[in-house]
Amino acid sequence: MEGLWKTERGAPLLLFALPDDSERANHFELGVPGMASLILMHDADGELRGIDAFGDKHPPVAPLFVAFRVMVGVGILMLGVSWLGAWQMWRRRAPAAWLARVLVAMTFAGWLATVAGWYVTEVGRQPYLVYGVRTTAQAASNVPAPVIATTLALYVALYAALAMAYVSVLFYLARKAAYGKHQGVASVHPSQFVQA
Repeated sequence: MEGLWKTERGAPLLLFALPDDSERANHFELGVPGMASLILMHDADGELRGIDAFGDKHPPVAPLFVAFRVMVGVGILMLGVSWLGAWQMWRRRAPAAWLARVLVAMTFAGWLATVAGWYVTEVGRQPYLVYGVRTTAQAASNVPAPVIATTLALYVALYAALAMAYVSVLFYLARKAAYGKHQGVASVHPSQFVQA
């Protein structure tokens, strides 16, 4: 996840890089000096073992590196947007129109962060199922491939149906709210919720 190829003291926290498995190096690094050591070892000069220390027993670096940053970045973005919305409501104002659009755009942000985190977990433990004890190759199932493909297809179909149901309910509620507003139905302005 850190994209640290060589063991080093005072390792930087890489905010951006393009890890290259073939060269066992990173390109276009942008990092905060000593921060990875501080976060992981609680010492800005702490030593972190690099990927090279594990020989060939490590997961693919580039996809794991990127997925971890997507997970953390989306999580920080979600916190920032929610804090901004709370601050606007605390100031006894309705959220600005642009913030409402941002909130709509963030609808699937939690899902994206969760999938990226799942990817980090599952790819990040390769090649081990239980670190140092059992590899994923040793635990491979003897179930025929067509059965596994059918199960996967059913899961994908179920999750696609759930996603479509979720989106259709969101659109239904949005249409219902718009219909009530335009048909003269009594509506409450968001600023009325925060008045004492």
